[in-house]
Amino acid sequence: MDSKIERLVEENQRYYELLDRCLRGLFDKARDINELHFAFSLSPEFRGAQDVGWNTAHDAINAFDEYLKFINEKPFSSLKARVALSFYAHLSEAAGFYEIPKNMLRVAGGEQYSMWPFLNLVETHKKTGVRIAPNANKIIRDLVGHAETIGFSELAGCIRDAFDPDLRNGYAHADYVIWSDGIRLRKRNGGQPRLVSWEEFNVRFERGIIFFKMIR
Repeated sequence: MDSKIERLVEENQRYYELLDRCLRGLFDKARDINELHFAFSLSPEFRGAQDVGWNTAHDAINAFDEYLKFINEKPFSSLKARVALSFYAHLSEAAGFYEIPKNMLRVAGGEQYSMWPFLNLVETHKKTGVRIAPNANKIIRDLVGHAETIGFSELAGCIRDAFDPDLRNGYAHADYVIWSDGIRLRKRNGGQPRLVSWEEFNVRFERGIIFFKMIR
């Protein structure tokens, strides 16, 4: 294991300990301030007359288990590498699931639970009128800014550092190449190309998984 990977592994361990402490602090404060709205906040996408099978937050949890089971089966292949990258992007984009920490931040800051906590981030196409859902970049920035605003600076850092934006964007725009030495992020529209070795990807992949799993 080279020095860069060793450093990332050590950073991950510190990150997990800090994230655990920060999330417990957030949830405890929200519960202490308003236990009823704390309880509401544990149910993401709780709105409208919806039957079973229409909650993307619940599906993200199911996907988490299904992805991991498939990826962990031997042997590993280039297809499984693509699936792992898809899984990584799925976790970062699971905005329905992240309504939980968003509402916890609202309650901890003295606000009430909201059925549409990210509604202010939704845009409307000027010509078609189609509603444009916020992507992971906007969701993460919103959570980071909110945490900073109410005094959870360490939690803000944990949220900011949960996912590697280059990996997420590379997958979202099919701007990557699976190769023997790792994931090659081409950045075809500008920027310095980047190689994420398989060892580095494993470490960053693990951090994203742990971030989701701890909230879950």
